[in-house]
Amino acid sequence: MAKETNTQVANVREQRARHRKRKCDGRKPCATCVRYEYQCEYTASGKRASLVHMTSDNAPETLPRQQSWPEVQPSVVQLQAHPLSAPGARFHHRGILDPVKTRFVRANSAIAFPRILGMDMEAESIPRLHSFAWNLGLRTEEQDLPVDVNSIIPYGEFQRLSAVYFSTVKRELGLLEEADFGEKSTARYANTQGYNELDLIILMVAALGSFFSSNPHPREADCIQIVKSILITKRMAVNPSYQIVAAWILLTIYLRCTGRPHGSWVASSMALHQAEASGLHKEMQTIAVVYPAASAADHKLVKTRRKLFWIARALNIVLSFEYGRSRVIFDVVTTKKFAPDGVGFAHQYVELADILPSDFVDREREPDPPAALGATLTRIEEIQTESHFITILKADLAFAIYRRLWLMSLTDAKDRAESILNIGKAALIAAEALLETRTPWWNVLHAPFMFVCVTLAVGTPRSFSYVAEAMTLLDKIAEAYPTHMVLEARNQAVAMVRMFRQRKEKELEALSALPATSPPADAPTVGSGMSQNPCLTDLDWTLGLESFQWDTFLNPQLVMSSQQQGGFANNLGPNDALGF
Repeated sequence: MAKETNTQVANVREQRARHRKRKCDGRKPCATCVRYEYQCEYTASGKRASLVHMTSDNAPETLPRQQSWPEVQPSVVQLQAHPLSAPGARFHHRGILDPVKTRFVRANSAIAFPRILGMDMEAESIPRLHSFAWNLGLRTEEQDLPVDVNSIIPYGEFQRLSAVYFSTVKRELGLLEEADFGEKSTARYANTQGYNELDLIILMVAALGSFFSSNPHPREADCIQIVKSILITKRMAVNPSYQIVAAWILLTIYLRCTGRPHGSWVASSMALHQAEASGLHKEMQTIAVVYPAASAADHKLVKTRRKLFWIARALNIVLSFEYGRSRVIFDVVTTKKFAPDGVGFAHQYVELADILPSDFVDREREPDPPAALGATLTRIEEIQTESHFITILKADLAFAIYRRLWLMSLTDAKDRAESILNIGKAALIAAEALLETRTPWWNVLHAPFMFVCVTLAVGTPRSFSYVAEAMTLLDKIAEAYPTHMVLEARNQAVAMVRMFRQRKEKELEALSALPATSPPADAPTVGSGMSQNPCLTDLDWTLGLESFQWDTFLNPQLVMSSQQQGGFANNLGPNDALGF
């Protein structure tokens, strides 16, 4: 009986394999559908337990309900029945990934069409995903030169610098897993022959460790120059690997700590473009994968892909928002965010970047941009963190929002001034804490300087009370790091305060130049009906009262009955009436 049941299962043929007259291996998806990137469908009533067995006379026979179909994780997204028969847009938006070369393109790409066409023709030899006929090929491509990392940073020094990196940079930005990287870097130092993209990561980790170390390595600049040379002049011409994306991210962090804003912004944009070229913005289950790929259940690979993409994206958004440049925008992102590890704060960096609005506002979707900025500021204020770096980053972003509000609407800027001051005050405390430990994150200087500018822009007595504290911190930073950049910022802050004071003094002088005036003399109280009317002041109040009997009227002993009152009134003549 068991043999008969197994025969029934084996005889159930997948619809497309049967239609194309190709063998079905009974898996889901089957090998044929994986090869041709079809949607794998079995003849069924819609329930996995009700698969249909096609007998020789084509009469459907329902399999026993207890029988289940074996499943594996799909390596092909099940979005359409065939690449060229999808309804509507004919799947031009769908992504295709070559996991061997980590090359990602949309299905409408010129390099994807020969392969799709070969699939449609059901060719035995399907064209590979390749840039056929991209140009005439008149020049040879540059070859990668080997890098001897041991001659640049000896292994013992690298271990010291690597420890600094993982205790500082990894804690805040979450890139690289220490145990896995330590194992791979040790193996690379044991055999440094030939070219290996891991060398770029090793050199960047050493450079960042040197930057944050109290004892910098003398060849830190050489590490950066070698990495730049390989990334820009050589590796830009070929498909990127995950190591290349990681190297661009690390270079972005280093340039943000040491260089001008344009360089770090360009590097962050390049990191995201390389992430897109690697398909990191898509979950593996949502794209078509050509050739055998790593299992979707490979949790280490999934975690690496997610971290690389979201950290690269967060760096680009934050740098663009601060610098006032365009960010890299993706049409569709299916990659899920990575989970917090319980030790670092990279997830909060990503969270802060994710809530920042774009400077290019669609008025139909967001009719009130100042209100949207205010809502973002509220969310920034609500984020609680134990990281000094994230605390200062919150201030950087809050100041960036205030600058936009100040330029858009002074009313909205004034309404949120208290929130800005509270966030800025916390940033001063965090910056001083990092200064004491000599941890030279870029915002240790940037946040106090911007806080001085913001307090002057707010222009209230409370905001002025923070100027002295911020200036004192800038003096301490200048004492600890007497570089051109720090002294320039400190001197500019002093100049800003001086200019603001001069302006206030000029306003006071203008008020003091007004002519002195004595206070008005107190005027007699005048009733509401006694306004100073010239007609009333000239009126003769005794007119017609010469014959009035004042003695009788003013006699307090005079008591009159109602009859007497009537008689008295009747005895008055026309000239004796009270109405004159």
